[in-house]
Order: sequence, then structure tokens, then C-alpha cells
Amino acid sequence: MPSLPTQRRDYLKGFLLVFASTVLFSLSGVFVRLLTAPDPWRISFYRAGSMSIAVLAFLVTLYGRQTWHRFAALDRRALLAVSLFFALGSTLYILAVSRTSVANVSCLTATAPVFAAVLAWLLVGERSSGGAWVATGVALLGIYVIFRDQIGAGDQFGNIVALVVAFSFAGQTVSLRKYRSADLLPAICIGGLMVCAAMPLLGDKLAVDLHDLLLILAMGVVQLAVPIVLYVRAARYVPAMSMTLISLLDVVFNPLWAWLGVGEVPSSSAVMGGGFIVAAVILVVTWRQRALPTPRVADS
Repeated sequence: MPSLPTQRRDYLKGFLLVFASTVLFSLSGVFVRLLTAPDPWRISFYRAGSMSIAVLAFLVTLYGRQTWHRFAALDRRALLAVSLFFALGSTLYILAVSRTSVANVSCLTATAPVFAAVLAWLLVGERSSGGAWVATGVALLGIYVIFRDQIGAGDQFGNIVALVVAFSFAGQTVSLRKYRSADLLPAICIGGLMVCAAMPLLGDKLAVDLHDLLLILAMGVVQLAVPIVLYVRAARYVPAMSMTLISLLDVVFNPLWAWLGVGEVPSSSAVMGGGFIVAAVILVVTWRQRALPTPRVADS
């Protein structure tokens, strides 16, 4: 079992990896604002494709001729769980926002930490602390404050799909934790290809002009491939519920980048709700650190 200083160091490393991945994930809004024709189906198709290519290139850089062996040697249960949850969540997110309001989707997908806690307990034997549950409650309050004036639009089918998205993200995170001893990036790569295969069946024509194509391809690398690599690595160190909770910072950073990048001023509700989410993340991180017993200093 790792020593206490090592546990503390590993948890801090994991937190920084999740935090960095969340910052990059949150760039989606800026990328979309820069597109001339932001069709969600086309974005998903080309973004997932460029993400898979970028992750594959990263794997080739790491393993060279052994890359295929990494795909072939991966535990089939890990491969199916991670790739299917990733593909399901990515595809259904687009379906959700096409059937219900963005506010509803944001609020319902914010329940991912609750799903993660239950799945982690059932599948990994990972029990969430009281602090994590309190922090989740604070974060959900923050999400409500941000979107309370926009909740209600859309149909019930879209709302149910948004809940499935939350479950899929939680399932992906718990799967990363369960099989964290293996390199799961090949599974993510395959999951991206699954998204590419699904989009032509669900969306319209996939033609896109060169300006938008280049932006979406860059989005797939910067906003999806790099942060997913960081997120997969973070799963080695941070409990599943905490990972999904920290990821809610996306709701804070997304409007921040839109404000800095394209001049969209966030509302007072967004600022207030964002404060709740930041407080929730600080709570779960500090609670976890305090939960680890402080090593005794030997008497001299």
C-alpha cells in the first residue's frame, strides 16, 4: 500500500490532471461560437474523427510498432465498457440538446457525480465520503442557480436522454477507475470511431466548408483529444465521484472563455452559480486531503 505522502501527492497529481482536462473541455463554447454553421451532428462527426486520429498518433509515438498489440491485449470488458460509454455519451448529448433546452441538459447531466458514486460502490467497491456528497449538493445548487430561469423548454424525451448522458459519463469514469492499471486510450480511440459511425445515421449531410472543417479538426485535438488523455491518466489517482464533480467546473469555465474570447458577458446568475460550483470543488478536494491521516513525526 502506498505511503501517506505518496497518497497525498498522487491525489494532488490526479486533481491537477482532472482540472487541466476540464479547462480544455470547456473550450467547446468558444470553438462553436467561431463556426459559421455550427451544426451539432457535423461537429460531432469531424471532432470525434480528429480526436481518434490524434489519440492514435499519440499511442504510436508512445509504443511504435507495439501500438496494435496495445489494442489487441486490452481486456475485452474494459474495451467495451470505456468505448461504449464514451460513444453513447457523446452521441446522446447531441440528441439531447436537439430535443430539449441547453439548460435542462446542463442541469440533468450535472447528476453524473451521483451516478458515479453508486456505480463506483457497486463495481469498484469505492465508497464516497460525506464531504463528496455535501460538495455534490452544493454543486447541484450552483447549477440550478445558473439555469433556473431557462429550465422547462423542450420535451421529456430530451430530458430522459440527458439523464442517460449523465449515466454514460459516470459509467465511463467508473470504468476508467476499475481498469486503471491498463492503458485505456485505445478504448477511447475506438469510442471516437463509434461516434463517427453513428453520426451519418442520425444527422443530415456532413458537408462543411473549409473554415469550419479546420476549426472542428482543431477542436477535436485541443478540446477533446488532449483533455481525454489527461482524464484517463487522472483516473489512476482520483475517486470516480470526485472526478465527475471536478468536471462540473466546465459550467464555470465555458462562459468565462466565451466572455474573454468573443465578448459574451456572463449573467449574474452564472457568476453566483459558478461560485457554488467552485466552492464544491474546493470542499471535495480539501475534505479528501483531511481524510488521509497525517503521518506522525518520530520523536527525536
